[in-house]
Amino acid sequence: MWFLIIAVIVVVLMLAIRNLYGDDLRQYDSTDLSATFYRPTPSYKYPQALALIESIQEPINFIKPSKYLYALRQNIDCLGDIELDCDIIPVSSHFNEQKVVGEWVISKNSDVNKRLLYIHGGGFAVGSAKSHRVVTERLSRELGVAVFAVNYDMIPDGSRTQGIQDCRNAYQWLLEHNPYNPQVCHRIYAAGDSAGGNLTLALIGWLKHQDIRQVDAAIAICPCIDSTFSYGSLNYNAKTDFLLNPFMGKFHHFPQFILLIWVAILFRMNPRDPKISPIFANLSDLPPILIQASDTEMMVDDSRRYTNKARSQGSDVRLQTWSNMLHVWHLFDLEEADEAYAEIGKFVAQSEHELIKTAG
Repeated sequence: MWFLIIAVIVVVLMLAIRNLYGDDLRQYDSTDLSATFYRPTPSYKYPQALALIESIQEPINFIKPSKYLYALRQNIDCLGDIELDCDIIPVSSHFNEQKVVGEWVISKNSDVNKRLLYIHGGGFAVGSAKSHRVVTERLSRELGVAVFAVNYDMIPDGSRTQGIQDCRNAYQWLLEHNPYNPQVCHRIYAAGDSAGGNLTLALIGWLKHQDIRQVDAAIAICPCIDSTFSYGSLNYNAKTDFLLNPFMGKFHHFPQFILLIWVAILFRMNPRDPKISPIFANLSDLPPILIQASDTEMMVDDSRRYTNKARSQGSDVRLQTWSNMLHVWHLFDLEEADEAYAEIGKFVAQSEHELIKTAG
């Protein structure tokens, strides 16, 4: 009798775990792994970027685990304590009786009726509009847009579900507001890095099923797209990813089913749900998307698979990779970052040209 009960429990658990796996994505793996932008070694300021990363982690290495996350948030937010030639306007507003919190970042050449929603990275647990001001100021300056950087709900004190909803609310609010008054926008873009790249791609996947204006173009910087962790670079790039390895480096030692259970418990969602794993959605009829990633980061295969699947379903998705770069190197004063922002500028200009041509 006890044997039968145990057998039933085991079968139920196996079925429950099996339900956490997504579709087999290996068909979308790339055969060509050569970098779009190749350098045999990183540019000369690369050691300074590594030193900055170490300075964020060092003061909190011996803090109690219960306080570590909040100390890390404070340290990462210090990245925003720099002098920038732009206007920063805090926002605390509402959309459909739900909060919209963040900040406008507006460079001198910004057209406030061209707007970009920026969704920061940080593993859904750290980071903020403030921590990513280097990125948002540069995007505002490079693209001539008013950037709204949203602060969304983060785990563990918040929830992934609410974080997703916060981004949806921010986008719809942004359609109707510029930094100074309610006004419909002329152009609308969305961008995000890492976890924010995930939220950006999830947002545009959701938008195509809604009676809401779609983004004119989207940019995903080093996005994490597959929450089932089925991609190979999680393992083979573990030793070369100097930003993610301190936080994710041990992940590749665990069997996938352990990671699936961990994600399901932490996010309180099925890891294969397209709301947290955009790659499992139907990727047809998407707006133009530019993805940038490093060929030595742990999540680069995410970008390759998403690009290949989206292209196979008819969407205009472009992938650019840089050799030997940090995850989200756009945060640092590097020549490779300058290259990346220039490419984003070209992509947005081309997307706008195509919109004008289509409208004409």
